[in-house]
Amino acid sequence: MKKIILAIIAIVLIAVLPVLKLQSIQEKYLPSESTTSYELRNEATEIFAKGLSYKTISQVPRMIDSAAFEGLFEHLQTSFPTVYEKLQIDTVSTHTLWMKLGGSSTNAENMLFISHLDVVPVDPKTMKDWEAEPFAGEIVDDYVYGRGALDDKASAFGILESLETLLSNDWQPSHNFYFCFGQDEEIGGRNGAGVAAAMCREKGITFRTIFDEAGTISVGSVPGLENTPVALIGVAEKGYISVEVNFEQPGGHSSMPDTENAILSASAFITSLNEEPIFSPEFTEPLQGFMTHLAPEMSFGLKWAFGLRPLTNSLILSNYQGSSTGRALTTNTAVATMVGAGIKDNVVPSSSRVVCNTRILPGYSIEDIVQAYSKRASQYGGTVSWYNDYGSGPTPTSSYEGKDFINLGQSIRATFPEALISPYLTLGGTDSKNFEGLSDQTYRFLPIALTPEDLPRIHGINERIHVEAYRDLCRFYLDLFQRI
Repeated sequence: MKKIILAIIAIVLIAVLPVLKLQSIQEKYLPSESTTSYELRNEATEIFAKGLSYKTISQVPRMIDSAAFEGLFEHLQTSFPTVYEKLQIDTVSTHTLWMKLGGSSTNAENMLFISHLDVVPVDPKTMKDWEAEPFAGEIVDDYVYGRGALDDKASAFGILESLETLLSNDWQPSHNFYFCFGQDEEIGGRNGAGVAAAMCREKGITFRTIFDEAGTISVGSVPGLENTPVALIGVAEKGYISVEVNFEQPGGHSSMPDTENAILSASAFITSLNEEPIFSPEFTEPLQGFMTHLAPEMSFGLKWAFGLRPLTNSLILSNYQGSSTGRALTTNTAVATMVGAGIKDNVVPSSSRVVCNTRILPGYSIEDIVQAYSKRASQYGGTVSWYNDYGSGPTPTSSYEGKDFINLGQSIRATFPEALISPYLTLGGTDSKNFEGLSDQTYRFLPIALTPEDLPRIHGINERIHVEAYRDLCRFYLDLFQRI
């Protein structure tokens, strides 16, 4: 009997100890002190809605719609008079706004807030599916509709609305606040934020912390926390590279086809990307922080699995491969995005090409990715080259222990009290990558709550934000500016 009791105790300890080991760290994001509450202007939402009516679609400088940007700039100057009176405002490149609000402290440090004013185009075929015109700036049933409502004019207008409110009440930051509103983030940002970053390097301007858009408040998307809003703060950004894989084989007449040809080789290569992925899944530092912050808030079973890491790493990683988001968070993605071959319907082509895109995990270089593609392509007779001259490595991972990460978390909790705070790996690209090396810490967060049903609206049909959600976004920046 004694042995049985000891065995039961041992089993209980094995089951319980991993769970006890996980301690919640969310308490440090409870606001340590209150900030002053200010009333937003009644017309704030209408000002934002009108800003969506300007077709500031991303383009290279020689093709940019200058009239659209200049019309937006006039709207900004009219709508935010105190901002334009009290800030130093310059235009960088052709249509990127660079603003500075000087701090009052003799030891003032530089803080940079980034947003972008450009938007992606709307597919004309989808116009009939919109509940409101995408460039009309309409408010329908308490939703502001339009391209840029989520990505990312909401952030730009929210920042300016918050500044207008604070400055109208004679507020001044202790630190120097810089603002960059880019013109071409949706196509990489090289001619907007990239030019602003080059200016900073030339002038020797560096920053304590950079804040940009990206991570949101996820509602229903985090496994194990489907009923809890989770604020995902991007502490690193995946890199980007596209490669072209070419296959050369004898062609010929379609009436006498050989058993092998360039199209078949390309097809076999593409199939291998799914059936035998080039890259293995792994946990990078941002995901380590993600698990540390959220595992203690999950159910007993999930706590147990996370508490037994690294023994359960393979199990957890396998589970992550069950969704596209999970795979993106844990692997260097590799997907064929363009395929080309053939010149005539009765000619077997002698060449084919496949363009593949990869988003790169922290810890890898562009060269690592190209070499991996080359190794796989060689198995099918293919050769690899860069698809174009654009590629960027992953950004360094910022600390999620520093005071500005905590400031950010506390402002989130002050505005969205039910949200959990977590570091995160940003899967797409932002303008902040252009400022790499100018700050030790970069945090990417957009204070908007999004459900799985909302996510397709970004760059999609019926992009919109609720009126109260926009005002909460403004309140978030009011709190963050004061807290810093």
